[in-house]
Amino acid sequence: MDVVIVGGGTVGLCTAVFLARQGVSARVLERRPAVSDHPRAFGLNPRSAEIARWAGIEFETDRGRASVGTGPSLTELTTMAAPIELPEIGPAASKGCPQHRIDRAALELGRELGVRTDFDAEVVAVGDGYVTTASGMTVEADYVIAADGARSRVRQLLGIGTTGPGVLGDHMLNVLFRAPGLPAPDYSMTVLRNEESTGILMKVDDDGRWIFHVPGGDPAMPVSEFRRRIRAATGVSDVEVDVISMLPWASTARVAEKFRQGNVFLIGDAAHVVPPTGGFGLNSGVADGHNLAWKLAAGGDALLDTYELERKPVAEFTMAQSLIRGQHRELHWDLRPERAAERAAVGMANVLVVMAGYRYDSPAVIGAEPLPSLEDLVLDGAPGSRLPHLWISPGKSTLDLIDGFTLLTGSKADGWLTAAASLGIPAHAVDGWADAAGIDEDGAILVRPDGFVGWRKTSAGSAAELRQARDRILCR
Repeated sequence: MDVVIVGGGTVGLCTAVFLARQGVSARVLERRPAVSDHPRAFGLNPRSAEIARWAGIEFETDRGRASVGTGPSLTELTTMAAPIELPEIGPAASKGCPQHRIDRAALELGRELGVRTDFDAEVVAVGDGYVTTASGMTVEADYVIAADGARSRVRQLLGIGTTGPGVLGDHMLNVLFRAPGLPAPDYSMTVLRNEESTGILMKVDDDGRWIFHVPGGDPAMPVSEFRRRIRAATGVSDVEVDVISMLPWASTARVAEKFRQGNVFLIGDAAHVVPPTGGFGLNSGVADGHNLAWKLAAGGDALLDTYELERKPVAEFTMAQSLIRGQHRELHWDLRPERAAERAAVGMANVLVVMAGYRYDSPAVIGAEPLPSLEDLVLDGAPGSRLPHLWISPGKSTLDLIDGFTLLTGSKADGWLTAAASLGIPAHAVDGWADAAGIDEDGAILVRPDGFVGWRKTSAGSAAELRQARDRILCR
């Protein structure tokens, strides 16, 4: 099977790795001349981090914790939002990191796995089994994945519309600059406001590179004006500022009307764009690619239909939550249980629920159970939910056991282990699993390749039941 991915940003490059890990030939076409050195996002949440861990995408992470400061200059800062202390929900914690580092790591690993990435390859036409670039090159493939961003050319070529509020306010200008002499604040994000200049400052690396988000900034403005604004905002009047590049953006909320048309699939910002509060955009795209990759590897038209059935409701939920957070930012940053009633009053889910607590309901899940709470993260083995995380040995989680379809059982489930062996399904008896997964000691759960529970049997059963469950999840 051949898959061509249009778009060589984080989501496209990571999806190529996910496919290659499962034996699917992937080729990436990117219109830019190289991986972007200008970060838009700054890290992976715990769910995305565990996906990257599974895929073997390794990159240097930043020290410190996400926190927000504010003030009229870098010498007069107060804490606007203290670091969010997330409980352990999986084998990997959040990874603070400028986006370009993730891209480079995914590009390098993809090449090692046989992924071909073509730069300077702008796609101008798309069909069920091909794409054509501006240079006239036609690339044939069994499937096309559009990972070409919020202004997706592929989505436009297919005539797929979007729903949602759209652009929410004035645009921003993301200015990448180098200023080695600028003192680094103790915050991952610093909101600077004074009479001369306003903006959001973020450190990119230890080599003196920074991002400054300028409200209403005009890319046509003289570079000297950006230097003046950065000096005025930071209060460091003599700092040397070298403006490297600029990217305009606007807070936007919309979801594509379809995530699949024929053999073309939309993922990441091509499928959904959410406001920045919460940092859900990039992470949602990584989850899209992870969901789609195993289904392409498994094959089957009915199974591929479940990609939209599962990921589109999650995108709509995430968009709604991002919009709520834009209106109630203090509730997003404050995870204390005593504020649960305030979150409930405005319909805000706990951030962990948005990150990893959502549930799938499609033919690829048997007996799907609805989301039980917006406040409590419930990962209890219910069909449609992400697999519960337990450490089974130092550094090894239950999520590390997943190798394609995988059966996890209680401590008295020899019959299930024998049944799984007869079907070629990896199986593991895990101490403490019965309580974690809501089964008896002779019960089992069948986990899909993406780490979501596809089926749960609380007690003993047969190879025939297991075979039927696997085939139903595969929509066969």
